Amino acid sequence: MATAQPVFDDVIVSATALNRRSGEILDRALEKCVTIMRNDQAFVLLRREQAAEMTNLLRCAQRVLDLVHAIDRVRSTAPLDPANEFEWITAFPSNDLKNMAEEVYEIYARARSGEVPLDEVDAVIHEWQESAWAVRSPYVRVAFEAVANEVPLTEPVLATTTRE
Repeated sequence: MATAQPVFDDVIVSATALNRRSGEILDRALEKCVTIMRNDQAFVLLRREQAAEMTNLLRCAQRVLDLVHAIDRVRSTAPLDPANEFEWITAFPSNDLKNMAEEVYEIYARARSGEVPLDEVDAVIHEWQESAWAVRSPYVRVAFEAVANEVPLTEPVLATTTRE
């Protein structure tokens, strides 16, 4: 019979042991994951905060993966569905898309390691999205294409005051 391999480099206990020593096993789960084995089934016991963090990290990874996939499609000139949540990336040329993918992955890697909050990934993606809106805006385009009509500033004249 094969022995179960630890899933999370954790402590493995039987369901019977959990029933008999629940307090001790819950204390262990505060420190690291505990796998509870019942027949051929494995259950994990961990703090709710850890489960939430893992879920959020997974959602963020999926969003980054979807964005990188969309970037790859656009860079290879494959059509992107207009209903795709990342349709806005079509506003950028290929080299900007490459820079976007690198920047988003870099901030994701930093968030995954705990160096920055996970929210930073969404913030970077949002900044790129706002840039796409600006690129597509006819008003912004007109402003950038307008001939500069700058007038140099003159030196201010300082008023002199006399003391009486």
